[in-house]
Amino acid sequence: MFQLLFMYRNIGFLTYLVTIMLFVSLISKPILAADMSGWSDKSVCRLAASNLESPEYVAEAHRRNLECGLSLRVVSSNSDSRPKPQKISLLDNEGVIFYPSKLTPEEMQQLLDIPIHKTSFDFSPYQVASLSTPIRCQFNLRRVLYSGGTQGSLERWNMAQGVIHFTTGGVNIEGNWLMGGLSQNSSYLKNEVNLKLTKTGHLVGKMAYFHLNVSNGEVVKNPLYVELKPHKRSKPLNITHPKDAELWTTVEDWAGGAWSLKRCKLMPG
Repeated sequence: MFQLLFMYRNIGFLTYLVTIMLFVSLISKPILAADMSGWSDKSVCRLAASNLESPEYVAEAHRRNLECGLSLRVVSSNSDSRPKPQKISLLDNEGVIFYPSKLTPEEMQQLLDIPIHKTSFDFSPYQVASLSTPIRCQFNLRRVLYSGGTQGSLERWNMAQGVIHFTTGGVNIEGNWLMGGLSQNSSYLKNEVNLKLTKTGHLVGKMAYFHLNVSNGEVVKNPLYVELKPHKRSKPLNITHPKDAELWTTVEDWAGGAWSLKRCKLMPG
């Protein structure tokens, strides 16, 4: 009898403990919402913009008259009317900008005009060529596979092609990636390339690089940001008397790329 009474009391205590835990979990959200009074404006702004389905964050941003960069809806539990949009934009000193998921052509161009820090590169270890006369070449970029041997084998299809201009200020490319997906946006070869030519005729720098094909219906792939450095298998460009050249690029352990430069010539002003 004593053992049964002891077990009964233990079961009653466990039931009481579980009930308390459930009660605490149910009221945790209101407690968190109440605690927002001590949060910074920046934290409230971020949560409001990234959790549009959580009205407590949006309501807190609205209550503080914050400007967070999005048109947020303020939801009131005491009103049956549909929520009205509240236009708010990011405070200048916050340093973060939230963009809508659908961009107009004007907004897209504005984004493309922003400097791309992913292509930052330190050219100081290299002797960059000072070209009194620009050089123009036609080019194609092909993939190199290392699976068949350490030297690598050059595939017979183009990853990118076009015209490349070498100047003292850097390298400008007029061409297209042929890898599908995001590579079809010509801005990658125009705006996300930070390359220069060395005195010995090698390409150095950093650029957006599409290494894998994307077919229709497949998940799009973001570009790699590849560093170009002198390669032992390159046939460098003669910057004084430019002719054909082949400049190899290391990308990954299993594959790389090779720039084939053709019909190179000086372009006197």
